[in-house]
Amino acid sequence: MALTGSLSAAALPELEMFRLDAGKKESYELKPETRYVALYFSASWCGPCRKTTPSLVAEYQRMLEKEKQPVEIVLVGSDRSAKAVEDYMKNYHMRWPALEWEAIPGVNSFAPAGIPYLVLVERETGQVISKGTGPSGVEAVVTRMREFTGVATEEPFKAGSFVDRYGLLIAVALSCLAIFLFQKWRGRNEQGA
Repeated sequence: MALTGSLSAAALPELEMFRLDAGKKESYELKPETRYVALYFSASWCGPCRKTTPSLVAEYQRMLEKEKQPVEIVLVGSDRSAKAVEDYMKNYHMRWPALEWEAIPGVNSFAPAGIPYLVLVERETGQVISKGTGPSGVEAVVTRMREFTGVATEEPFKAGSFVDRYGLLIAVALSCLAIFLFQKWRGRNEQGA
């Protein structure tokens, strides 16, 4: 399978892919109707990836229910070995293809600073349509993918739970509230003494 074109200023090299079918590794090529490729940089050791992947798997299942599939998600594994990538795919029931381990260095120049990272690329031109890092970035790309896939649901795509998304913000707000209340309490005790 060859993906050519550019993601920014450089062209993608020819990429070898595989898909797991009933746990068995099989060579994979993009379908002729596939106009867009969504490169999903992810790893099993990455907490945000493990929280984002199940939502993306569910979205992919909705994509497969369509008659045509104009967008294909391709995993670019950031694990330490080919076996770890395959295990990650099995554990999360990823039905989309992945780059062969040996092909991953060919896209390293497009790798993000952080993962999970999803970049939607027009297949023929290599033009980047949308890209995003982290759960909220992946959400934005999936929203754009839906314009091409025809997947329509009443719910917007959400990666992870409310606490996953806003946990740090909630923790900071509660800490500030605790400090404020402690200072009020201490002020009253100092006045009463």
